[in-house]
Amino acid sequence: MKLAHTLLAGAALAVLTASAASAADLLTPVDPIYESPLFDFEGLYIGATGGGAFTGTGYGTLGVVVGANFAVTDGIIAGVEFQGDTYWNGGGYAAYDALALGRIGGFVSENAMLYGDLGAGVLNGTPVYAFGGGVELAMTEQLSVRGDLQGLGAFGATPSVAKATVGLLWHLN
Repeated sequence: MKLAHTLLAGAALAVLTASAASAADLLTPVDPIYESPLFDFEGLYIGATGGGAFTGTGYGTLGVVVGANFAVTDGIIAGVEFQGDTYWNGGGYAAYDALALGRIGGFVSENAMLYGDLGAGVLNGTPVYAFGGGVELAMTEQLSVRGDLQGLGAFGATPSVAKATVGLLWHLN
């Protein structure tokens, strides 16, 4: 009889241990990590732009862009950007600009953002202010295309340059 009690106690212990192990397998994380469906415009980006400028005379422009964005909220992005453009006409190279801009924008869809920018820089060595805005559209996980409109003017004067560019940006996030 003692052997039967020992076998029964051993079987009961085995059943209890097995059910405790299966209960532990049912545990899941309380809060899974949230993944936003919005494109990740945050972080550093670099790119190239091309377009036109009008100062009373038309010019073609070629330029480079480097900037960084950060999320203010899930749908609002802010950042800084540096632009450098060369101006060309029928006679060849005509002028340059270098601008430092602050940007703020918001999502209009999962992969599109409208933004405004404001800053200062130089146009052929003359200090200028710059203002404008545009739209940026994500194409792949790291590539976006944008259209940008800007006005530039000497401090204390009305804007004298209107510039429209399109650009291709690579996001290093």
